[in-house]
Amino acid sequence: MNAAAAFRAELLKLRKRPGVWILLATMAGTVLLFGYVLFYLLVTQLPDGDLGGLDPSAVLDSLRPSELPVQVLGMVSGLGGAIGLILGGLAVGSEYGWRTTKTMVTQGPRRLPLMLGRLSAVLMMCLLLAVMAFLGGVAGTALVSLLEPGDAALPPAADLLAAFGVAALTISVWCAIGSCLAMLFRSTAWAIGLGLLYALAVEAIVGILPLAGDLGDVVNKALVGNNVAALVAATAPQSAATVGGPAIDIDAGQAVAVLLAYLVAAIGIATAVFIRRDIAT
Repeated sequence: MNAAAAFRAELLKLRKRPGVWILLATMAGTVLLFGYVLFYLLVTQLPDGDLGGLDPSAVLDSLRPSELPVQVLGMVSGLGGAIGLILGGLAVGSEYGWRTTKTMVTQGPRRLPLMLGRLSAVLMMCLLLAVMAFLGGVAGTALVSLLEPGDAALPPAADLLAAFGVAALTISVWCAIGSCLAMLFRSTAWAIGLGLLYALAVEAIVGILPLAGDLGDVVNKALVGNNVAALVAATAPQSAATVGGPAIDIDAGQAVAVLLAYLVAAIGIATAVFIRRDIAT
């Protein structure tokens, strides 16, 4: 079995798994509910429009079609990464839970093309997750435009393509990390648990530590979340409705390089471990 055949087989398995479809729906629902419905309700339902100092009209304008890349990336850079991490943990770790890894390896396919095909299929699903995020954004901005008629100008195609690329890269990096953890710990639960702990707690804590000098600069510029935030800020400058802190002082090119390094490292480690591991133990 070559890598192409392994890719087709893994893609078929992912398409047949209800959990993958749930994650796809969750991605679209996350953007729709938290990126649009929640903000719209805050603007229209809170007494006197009290948004903690934010201008209600500016928040409402950020929900217009022209701001679609900004709003979607604001969601993908946060909760979207967690969904990608869960996908990676499920896709790789479940084989150990089902005890099917030994069967796959002993039936003939070599480990390298098998792993490359599996990871390629998972990354393909990451692209679909990015598509679902934008579909959720389209549904959200259409709903707001229906309830609050106003400017319906669409964003430039170049901005949409750039935002989609950033969303796909963000989801892919976290998915690769989840896949790597699942391979290391041979468990879906450990991969998802430790991955979410790192993404939601460790990076947040390390990011606020008062590390001075070159060490603090290197650490902050090496964190996945900071590089994602910098890339999002460079692609779609934050609007009043985008949740998050100030943009990290990281060049967009450097952010892309760091994220690609994480992606390649995670895939490389997972592949090396799978090739060299004694499946019988």
